[in-house]
Amino acid sequence: MKPLKRTRYWTMNSWNRSSSLAYNLKIYNVIDRELQDKVYELINIDEFWEEINELIWCFDTYNNYEWQAGFNGKSGGYLVLYKGGIRDGRPYSRPGIHIEEKDVPAHVKKAFRQLAIDIVKTTEYMAKHYVVAEEEVTRIETIKVLKEAS
Repeated sequence: MKPLKRTRYWTMNSWNRSSSLAYNLKIYNVIDRELQDKVYELINIDEFWEEINELIWCFDTYNNYEWQAGFNGKSGGYLVLYKGGIRDGRPYSRPGIHIEEKDVPAHVKKAFRQLAIDIVKTTEYMAKHYVVAEEEVTRIETIKVLKEAS
């Protein structure tokens, strides 16, 4: 794993001056060169994202959704910290809210860094211990069609 460095990310567009804490998790920035091709294969598999989304869900629930993490960017390469909460029993996020470093509690920064590390380590583990294989599946589907009334 290459070293991680926290940065700022413009959460909407730079013109609205809304940014937040982020980690650049683009594959070529955080994954060792010998695993990169394998990771590019993995990111096209649903099971890979289920693992990553589970890590993010744990972070969000640990913070009672007041602080949330998500991927952003043209290629989805930035892990960004968002402000949010729970309203009417459902989580909500405010991605356009500007978040200053001083406004984020130390324990949230620490958990956010650990999340970024866990995502990279999980990705590397999967690249080392799994292969992407093709399987043929038969799918039975029910669809609606028009039939002439009798």
